[in-house]
Amino acid sequence: MMQCPVSPISRCIAAGFCIFLLYACATQPSNDMPPLQIEGVAMENQTQMWVSAVRLLVPTTGNFVSCGNIAPGSICSTTFPETAYSGSPVEITWSQGGQIHSTGQFKLQLPADLAHDRPAMVRLVISGQGSAGAMVVQRPD
Repeated sequence: MMQCPVSPISRCIAAGFCIFLLYACATQPSNDMPPLQIEGVAMENQTQMWVSAVRLLVPTTGNFVSCGNIAPGSICSTTFPETAYSGSPVEITWSQGGQIHSTGQFKLQLPADLAHDRPAMVRLVISGQGSAGAMVVQRPD
């Protein structure tokens, strides 16, 4: 019986290919963490001017939360039924000093110490003329 000589390089390539196949077929660890539940928003006006028509929009779903008028240094807050946070981008729009402003789309920040087993809320802050942002915070008990 005649044997076919196999070079060490061929063995390395074959071993690498087998490892690749095993890795590709391996199951990925499941994420057992429940989805973060959002159940409210607080919109804070840190400016010295009234703001109006403040809206937090999730463009992918069309869902939004809004407040009509927020006095300087005041907060407008509301709750809504728990909604699973999907990580989709949001956009903030508002009117101030006769001008309409928009942040454009951005993703909300999630603090590292956020407890996913407790409800959270979005904190939206208008900090200056044309300047706003938002992040997810733990809902106070």
